[in-house]
Amino acid sequence: MRRFLLLLLLVPLLTACARRVAAVTGDPAPTGLVLVPVAGTATPTPFQPVPFTPTPPPTQTPSPTLTPTNTPLPTATPTWVYNEPGQAVVPILLYHRVEGETSSSRYQVPVPAFRAQMRALHKWGYTAIPISLLIDALTEGAPLPEKPVVITFDDGYLSIYENAFPIMQEYGYPGVFYIIARNLETGSNVVHVPELKEMIAAGWEVGSHSYNHPDLAANHALIPYEVGQSKADLEAALDVEIQTFAYPYGAVDPYLVSQVRRYGYRGGMGLGTSWTHTTDTLFYLSRIEVYSSYTLEDFAARLPWKQK
Repeated sequence: MRRFLLLLLLVPLLTACARRVAAVTGDPAPTGLVLVPVAGTATPTPFQPVPFTPTPPPTQTPSPTLTPTNTPLPTATPTWVYNEPGQAVVPILLYHRVEGETSSSRYQVPVPAFRAQMRALHKWGYTAIPISLLIDALTEGAPLPEKPVVITFDDGYLSIYENAFPIMQEYGYPGVFYIIARNLETGSNVVHVPELKEMIAAGWEVGSHSYNHPDLAANHALIPYEVGQSKADLEAALDVEIQTFAYPYGAVDPYLVSQVRRYGYRGGMGLGTSWTHTTDTLFYLSRIEVYSSYTLEDFAARLPWKQK
């Protein structure tokens, strides 16, 4: 009888011990028992956030995309600042030929003079930009360097490829080349498709300077071919978008401007002395012609930001 009573007392004690052992060791609990986890002892899987790279706001400093063929000379990284749409201060320089040691024509800038001008621009802190970036800044806003400059060339002379192009490459400067479309395949002493594609690959842009270089303000009947067909042929040959049109002789009138817009150009290039461009002047952007007779002081006088 005593043994029976002892067994009745031992059974609850053994059951309680089994519960404690299971809770501590993690061994399976006896059938019918429910283990309640102790708060704070669970080890959840660590959260793995999805990598996120925020898009920099327009006021951040971008890196220029141009990668010149030759290594540019050492220079401080220019500060880029967001330019609100509507207006921009950017000198646009205009050249025709760059050749020879001396010159007797205002359109032929000697090679030594051109080299000195590019060296001076670099020393004074100027950064050359493509014309498409200036148009972006005017129409929708875009980051611009502290001292931007656009360097353009009219007509398509071979000397630009042979002389101006390699000099500008030394400084990482892109240019904008306005081509008379009739010369693209057959003209002599002018660039053809292979040279232009090489320049485009180095960051240059190409625009139309009409098909035959007539005064379009004096003969509106020529506009469809000179403005429209020149754009189509250049685009087909070079496989790039032709975004801007340089008016032959700088001659323009309201109807010609309306047709340049109609044929899908984003801007028109004229002549002048202003550095300030607005959306109102988008289709007659002022370009400052660089004469062959200019000294370096003359050249500097036509720029908005002087040498340091």
